[in-house]
Amino acid sequence: MLNFIYKGIIALIISFGINSISIAEDELLFDDELVFDDSDEEFGEWDDDSDVFGDNDINLEKSFSWLDLSVSQKYGVNPANSYSTAMERTELRLGTSGSVFDSGYGEVEIKAIKYWPSDSNNVIEASDIEVEKAFLQFSFDDWSAKLGRYTIGWGELEGGALDVINPSGGLTDPSMISQWILSSTRYFEDSDLSFFYNTNPRIAKSTLMTLKNDSYDEFGLRYGISGEGSDMAFYAGQLVPNDAIINLTDGLVYATPYQLLGLGMNKAFDDYLLKFDVAYKHNLQQNRSGQFVKVDRIDWDLAFDIQKNDRTILISVNSQYLLDFYSDYLTPTLTGSVSADKNSTTYMARVNDKFGDSDWSWNTSHIILSNNDLSLTSAGLDWDINDHWKASLGVTYADAKPNRALSLFDQYQRVNLEVKYQH
Repeated sequence: MLNFIYKGIIALIISFGINSISIAEDELLFDDELVFDDSDEEFGEWDDDSDVFGDNDINLEKSFSWLDLSVSQKYGVNPANSYSTAMERTELRLGTSGSVFDSGYGEVEIKAIKYWPSDSNNVIEASDIEVEKAFLQFSFDDWSAKLGRYTIGWGELEGGALDVINPSGGLTDPSMISQWILSSTRYFEDSDLSFFYNTNPRIAKSTLMTLKNDSYDEFGLRYGISGEGSDMAFYAGQLVPNDAIINLTDGLVYATPYQLLGLGMNKAFDDYLLKFDVAYKHNLQQNRSGQFVKVDRIDWDLAFDIQKNDRTILISVNSQYLLDFYSDYLTPTLTGSVSADKNSTTYMARVNDKFGDSDWSWNTSHIILSNNDLSLTSAGLDWDINDHWKASLGVTYADAKPNRALSLFDQYQRVNLEVKYQH
C-alpha cells in the first residue's frame, strides 16, 4: 500500500513538472508579443558589464518554475555546556503544486535531513527522508474532497484545546506534523460541514518503546458558521492521543482513543481578535497509584490576537481541568512519576514585528507551563537578504521546577542559527 502511495507521489511530481514545462514552451513559441517586449527592454538596458550568459539562467529558471526548492543549514550550540554543538544539520525540501484535471489541485513536498556527526540526533540516525505534504483536492459545486498527507487545524488557537488532530514536533519545535488523512467538506451559504478520517494516526513515543495496544481509527466532524465579524464551529470526534502514555503499573505504553465534544469561536474588534475554544474529553488515560484508569477532562483556552501594521501580539491562557480527581493521580516522567494537579494552567505571550521598512524582523515569546512547572523564554531575529536568501538567529532559555514532570528542561539553553536558500 505504501509503495503504491509513493509511486503515486512520484507520478504526481512528474506530471506537474511536464505540465509546467509544456506551458513554458507554449509561452515561448506562441506569445510573440511578450518575447518582443522583453527583447526591447534588454537592449535598452545593455551595457558592457552585462552577463552574456544571462539568457541561459532565465531559460533554466523558466524550465524549473514548477519546482519549489529550499536548502537550509542549521547550527545550534548549548551555552550551558561550554557552547558545545547541539545541532548541525542540512535540510533539503523539494516540492511542487498545480492543477490536476479540470477540478483538481495537488501539492507535494519531500524533506530530506542530513544529521552531521556533531548533531545530537546523529546518535539515533544519520539521515532521514519523509513526505512532508502530498495531497490531491477536488471541488465539485458545493463539495470538496481531499486525500493525502497534510495537516488539519481544529479550533481557533494553534496548539490549543481543540487543535489535537496533528501532533507537534515537541516543546522546542511546536510545528505540526502532517498525517495521511481523507477529508470532505460541504459548503452552504453561511456555513460548512466537514468530515475527516485517519486510519493510522501518528503517535509520539520513545523509539525504545512499542505500543501495547493496537492501532485505532480516528475520525471527526466539524460544523462551522460564519457571521459578520465573527465565526463559530462545533466539533465532535473519536481521537487518538498524540503522545503515548506510560502505564506505571506494567511499564508499557498505550494510546487508546478518547471522545471529544467542542466549541470554538472568534470575534473581531477593530485591531484585535478574541478567540475562545472549549473541549470536553471523555475516556482519557490516567495513572493512579497501582491503577491505570480513564478520566474525563475539560480543556479551554482564551486568546487575544492584536495586529497593527507589521506588529502582531498574541496573549493566551490555556487550562486543563480534571472532572474526576483523586490525590493519588500520577504523571509519568523519565525517572519515575510525580503527583498530578487537578487543574493545570498555561500562559503565553508572543510579539512579532519589523524594524521599520527594513528587511529585518524580530520576535519574542514567554510561556509559563503547567502551573509554573516550566518557564520558557525565546527571542529571534530574521533577515530577508533577498528573494532567495534568508538568515535567522534564535535564543531559547528554560527554567523548570525540580521533581516535576518538566524538570528535564531545567536550565535548557540554545542559540540557533539558520541560513536558508529557496527557489
